[in-house]
Amino acid sequence: MDDRSWMRLEAEPAEHALPADVAARDPLAGRDIGWVTQMRPFVRHFCRAGGRVLDPFAGLGSTLLAARLEGRDAVGCEIDATRAATIGERFARLGLAPPTVFAASCDTLADGAMPPIDLCLTNVPYFGCRWNGEPVPDQLYGSATYEAHLAGLREVFHRVRDVLAEGAFCIAMAENLRLGDRTLPLAFDLARILGSLFVLQEERVIVYDRAVGPAAPMDARSNRSHEYALIARKRRETVDLAATAALLNALRAEGHRFTVFGSFARWLQDPASVTPADADLQVAPDEAAIDALLQSLARRGFSLRSWSDPVALPLRLDAYRGRHYFRAERIDRAGALVRLDLCFE
Repeated sequence: MDDRSWMRLEAEPAEHALPADVAARDPLAGRDIGWVTQMRPFVRHFCRAGGRVLDPFAGLGSTLLAARLEGRDAVGCEIDATRAATIGERFARLGLAPPTVFAASCDTLADGAMPPIDLCLTNVPYFGCRWNGEPVPDQLYGSATYEAHLAGLREVFHRVRDVLAEGAFCIAMAENLRLGDRTLPLAFDLARILGSLFVLQEERVIVYDRAVGPAAPMDARSNRSHEYALIARKRRETVDLAATAALLNALRAEGHRFTVFGSFARWLQDPASVTPADADLQVAPDEAAIDALLQSLARRGFSLRSWSDPVALPLRLDAYRGRHYFRAERIDRAGALVRLDLCFE
């Protein structure tokens, strides 16, 4: 892999392409299946030799096959049992031992069921597809609304974070969608989800050769010949510790009440003991007091989120019960980050 910001896919080797008879009996005719050629460079570049690759939306096994061809172990989750079984068939045709595939969504697996992972690499399910297979609970192709679809993606990648090794990469490929006359920014919304769970690192634009025709005047549609590879990493971010401490003093001076705990509290006592990635604040579950604190942070230029969703002010605390905390973040023009987690449960 070189440092170009785009990758052009021209052909899939016949021996690694999805077999025509497999595509013919698939509910989506394999249209949502990525290329092995697409995934191999990412496996080589972002997973150590002998490491383990996870595809949480395994589909018909293209990513798992790419991992195996590159000498890595392969683990997949595929909620459709027929597709999960077909992955084994696809490997057998190539004379390869089948990979480990869980016929379930990875966020529903028991703790400890999935081994540690060195790279997560996947194509995400698209919203609005007409799934013609057996209906399965939590099948994201069956999402009734776009927000439900995004919530399902968030649950899956939250579980991915649990099994991903520290310092390892999570790479998800997606395109923005055209649904009727509307464009849904799935790739951009997915980047927001990944950014709330990992540290966004970079993107690659995957470009395909497709037929080109003239565009009528005022017609904004394109031939949809690209998608994004969103590259995120599981690691602790560097925050501006001095700015964080100054902010906490300013908030206290305004009369806001909270208790600092966790790594930032330890750093305040002994700056050589730990390097915090945020400041954890315990606040009383008082709607008016939390609203006043969030309003103060908003005036200081902080974004306010709950599980990556924007927090609406004035606050209605009951809408966030069970989510435990609010996250406030501010990045200045030099790139310095201040992050607070306001824990109310």
